[in-house]
Amino acid sequence: MNREILALCNVAVRKHKALLLSGIDLAVSENEFVGVIGPNGAGKTTLLNVIAGFEKFSGDLFLFGRRQTEKRSRLTRLRVGYVPQMLQVDPAFPISALEAVLTGAVGRAGIFRSPDPDCRREALRLLDMMRLGHLATRPLGHLSGGERQKVSLARAILQKPDLLLMDEPTANLDIAVQKEVLNLIDEIAGREDLTILFVTHDFNLLPARLRRVVMLKNGAKVFDGGIDEALAGETLSRLFDYPLETFERNGRRFVSYG
Repeated sequence: MNREILALCNVAVRKHKALLLSGIDLAVSENEFVGVIGPNGAGKTTLLNVIAGFEKFSGDLFLFGRRQTEKRSRLTRLRVGYVPQMLQVDPAFPISALEAVLTGAVGRAGIFRSPDPDCRREALRLLDMMRLGHLATRPLGHLSGGERQKVSLARAILQKPDLLLMDEPTANLDIAVQKEVLNLIDEIAGREDLTILFVTHDFNLLPARLRRVVMLKNGAKVFDGGIDEALAGETLSRLFDYPLETFERNGRRFVSYG
């Protein structure tokens, strides 16, 4: 049985008198691929921020068997990777795609040390994996939104985290790029030794390897179970307070929004 690497016990977040998370209990084992799903404002990003150490909270949080506060040790920070919704960058900022990926190694190598040849080779391998090898020297600000999101993925993997947090990594991308990024995430889940928490609000854009779903509503956990039960029409209807139906196409289940 895989060891538990993440546990939240009665975790809550209150900000400006608003309760953003309430009584969250969650345990995730090594190499699990878990979807965190819910409508906008459900607390999904807040949950990731708590785990990453960006948000104050009450309750107990354990990472890799150790109780955590908002202040994390350097080693713990290195073991948690984070992919935001969109990598924003000034088009005039003088950094290439390869250099942006290499920043993922700064935490381990040190801020004043240049990446060694092995690190550069690994960064180039990851760019090739993202189908971006031919753009390694292109300025990051000149890449499309989808290309920058792939760079963000490669950067997070180069960090060599044990836990990878993804906050709506396909948001604001066109449908073709969304599917390509989802395929890459599936490939990462299959090839890299990672535990992944994948946040989304769109049930029709889930990685194929994802098997467990945690649902949030109004800051509370309302479901934790297998993907088939999660995608049942009655489960989704309760989550969104709206009648939803599901259907299958080419072996995959989709949600009809009416």
